[in-house]
Amino acid sequence: MGVWAGDRLVGLAPFCRERTRSGARRLRTLGSPEADYGGVVVAPDVVGPVSRLLAETLYEDRAWDVLWMPEVPEEATASHRLLTHFRERGMRVLVRGSCTCRVSLPASWSEYLSVLSPPTRRRLLQKARRLEELGARVVRCESPSDPSAGVEAFARLHTEQWTQKGRGSLLLNARQIRFHTLLTAALAKQNRLDLCWLQVGRSVHAAVYDFRFGKSVYSYLSAVDLRHLQRLSPGILLTLWRIRAAIEDGYSWYDLLRGEEPYKATLGARPYPTYTYQVVHPKRWRAWWYLALGPLRERMLRKEAAARPGAPGAGSGPAEDGV
Repeated sequence: MGVWAGDRLVGLAPFCRERTRSGARRLRTLGSPEADYGGVVVAPDVVGPVSRLLAETLYEDRAWDVLWMPEVPEEATASHRLLTHFRERGMRVLVRGSCTCRVSLPASWSEYLSVLSPPTRRRLLQKARRLEELGARVVRCESPSDPSAGVEAFARLHTEQWTQKGRGSLLLNARQIRFHTLLTAALAKQNRLDLCWLQVGRSVHAAVYDFRFGKSVYSYLSAVDLRHLQRLSPGILLTLWRIRAAIEDGYSWYDLLRGEEPYKATLGARPYPTYTYQVVHPKRWRAWWYLALGPLRERMLRKEAAARPGAPGAGSGPAEDGV
């Protein structure tokens, strides 16, 4: 759903419609649950009127019963304003809090290291030196204009990692690989893609799938070889070196996205609140049936999330036990 002011696009509500198991017609943010930071996008100078118009339009739309917006960041003003207008119209808004983890990047690498605890800093640097002695190097995708080979290589490592852990991968089938091939090609054309490997000789021991926007680098997915060099934490070290590159390139944030896995705190990340919203339309009987099944649905969602390791945050980071 788009909002235009003349020939200027000033608002975008990127929802798709689906049927739930209970039969409810649900709108959800495009990309969810595999992507974080859902919600609506509105030009800053028209947040008030556009969010009100979106709420009015959605309220009158008879084609949905419930609306789901997961992982909305605290600073997403337009999304929170939209929800305020929903409440004003008598809609029930259910909220569940969670967080993403971000590293605030200082001006220099030495400043970043000084933020880490002395024992953590010492262990990280010792392991980094050991990997460098083994000839480890960070390699970016060789064909940024055509990253399909890089995506396939990343998918193999990611799938191997989660297969060894007895769970599936986000990049398990051809449809998912095709989507990420198209996405990485688009990001590469805008010089926003960082698809990187940590190699020792010809062997790949870890990989990251990052992209850049504004003042942030987003660590969307990572993968690690669970069979070799685990004592040296190659996944964590690759992320550490990517943080260094982000500092040297002048970025302000390295965003590790959803979840509070221990390795994120090891690297100096701090939690930032996000919110998952479910909006129940007051004039739809399916919506109230959906609401009545809430406790059962929550258990099913938690079970599905636990079985979906490839999504950002949800266990998708380096698999080492720490440093």
